Amino acid sequence: MIPADIRFPLERANGVQIVKTAAALARRGSRVRLLVRRSDARPTAVALALYGLSPHPDLDVRRLRVLHRRGSFLLPRASFLVRAAAAGLLARRRGAVVFTRDLQMADLLLRLPGGGRGPLVYEAHAVESVMYLERGTLYGTAEKADPAKAARIAAREERVWKNASGVVTTTAGIRDGFAERHGERRGVRVIPNGCDVPGERRFPGLAAEDPPRVLYAGQLYPWKGVDLLVAAMGSVPGVRLVILGGIEGEPDTARVRALVESSGLAARTELPGLVPQARVADELRRAAVVAVPFLRAGMTERHTSPLKLFEAMAAGRPIVASDLPSSREVLRDGDNALLVPPGDALALSAALRRVLSDRDLARRLARSAWDEAPRYSWDARARALHALFEEVR
Repeated sequence: MIPADIRFPLERANGVQIVKTAAALARRGSRVRLLVRRSDARPTAVALALYGLSPHPDLDVRRLRVLHRRGSFLLPRASFLVRAAAAGLLARRRGAVVFTRDLQMADLLLRLPGGGRGPLVYEAHAVESVMYLERGTLYGTAEKADPAKAARIAAREERVWKNASGVVTTTAGIRDGFAERHGERRGVRVIPNGCDVPGERRFPGLAAEDPPRVLYAGQLYPWKGVDLLVAAMGSVPGVRLVILGGIEGEPDTARVRALVESSGLAARTELPGLVPQARVADELRRAAVVAVPFLRAGMTERHTSPLKLFEAMAAGRPIVASDLPSSREVLRDGDNALLVPPGDALALSAALRRVLSDRDLARRLARSAWDEAPRYSWDARARALHALFEEVR
């Protein structure tokens, strides 16, 4: 069972990651029940199609009704927790594995009496106590961390780390962060996020668009480095910038649009917003280079395992990325990507120009990344998860 407090469908990265992982586990032979919010009237088959998936006999998507009150975040969240925890408790009593990336859900299931014999496996996408302390900086808000809340999150993480049957982390940096804070433990696996890798594979070669296209795909939060990429593009003439992500009306979208305008790049920049997965795949095919320009922060240093990076690898696109420890878990400078100092617009623009002007380099980087993509497929992820589940049963 996978309890996940997300709207369904949700085309943000966390929604894609959860649904694609559940589907891959079902293809692997596990009977999977995915618990999500009932937030959309469309049939489940239609929602799955938005992720590029078809219904599978071993994937049962249960859409839980949650209570709503205008202006209240806590009520729907609390009602989902109660309903999903009850289902998770019953599943554990029947011996099923409960697998969740929801820290509060994992803690609740571990603390409920009569949890039964089924394993509880937690998947960490960050050391949440670190992310909470940096939240104001990461998201460009004036939010200040509450020490009491930070302590509660840290205590919750410690309980889950010590008592869960198994723990999955998406980077080695997250694993090490937990171990530094709460001690070593067994039953931990580093299993990165994934991407779709076609069964029939043929290296696509470099894109032939004129003018060439520099692609960024993902959310527009300040820590993602989109502002830096816009600044760098002023020194990369004759190229179109394509920024996929952001929702119309959100402050991040308005901020990036204003920056593009003020930088004089509007005529050669496309900002289509949040687009379906099929559009992302098409834009990857058209891209001359994909930029992953994360800024330096405690979270980005060790925690990021971006889906769009793996998708760029699977598409056979040259990659220019920030040189961070989390990046180096997947990328090697000059081999399968060019890595540049985070926050350095001049270095980023120089690396982009280098890839765009040197087709032999671009082809070599792209081919190396493409060759390695299968190790980051959703099916490879499911195999690694299944092995852990068997171990902790």
